[in-house]
Amino acid sequence: MKVLRLLAIAALVGGAVSSCSQPVGQIGNLPNRPQLIVDDSVAPDFEALARETWAQFLDVFQARSDCFGDVHLHATRTLDSRAAYDPDTATVTVRVPGTPAMLQSALVHEWAHHVEFQCEEQRELRRAFLIAQGLPPDTPWRHDDVSVEMPTSEWAAIPSEQYAEATVALVLGGRPIPTKARITQEAVHVIEVWAGGD
Repeated sequence: MKVLRLLAIAALVGGAVSSCSQPVGQIGNLPNRPQLIVDDSVAPDFEALARETWAQFLDVFQARSDCFGDVHLHATRTLDSRAAYDPDTATVTVRVPGTPAMLQSALVHEWAHHVEFQCEEQRELRRAFLIAQGLPPDTPWRHDDVSVEMPTSEWAAIPSEQYAEATVALVLGGRPIPTKARITQEAVHVIEVWAGGD
């Protein structure tokens, strides 16, 4: 009888503990998970969209989320391009206003650069990605000076930008805003496998 009582208490305690845990696949604000830090420039509707998109992004990159840190989000009306990433401050700046599709695409594209710059392990996928894109495996990943303005056709040929666009396709299930960057389904798969921890 005493053993049964102890088992019942253990079951109750175990059930209480498990009911406090977060469901599998839900990232939320778990400790040691990268956070999206939004500043005052971001309107509430954009913030809601950004947080929803960040959750999607983390679902895909969950196995690698200990490799990159928090990312900051800033909105502006004066950016020349649709978005930009500053690796020194881990800040994504997005031009507003924009359609939800435009904003989501810009966010995921720049968060892909966040992973690229902040996660040393991202280098592991580059050779396979280049081959999947039909490029020589020794193709330079990006230009040394990324601040130089360049024509869209040149931008679209940079593997780093193709990787960011392939990440958009992976996270959003397609590219809602087409660009001139050519990507292959094999390249999207390379990112998916790496993001899954393989």
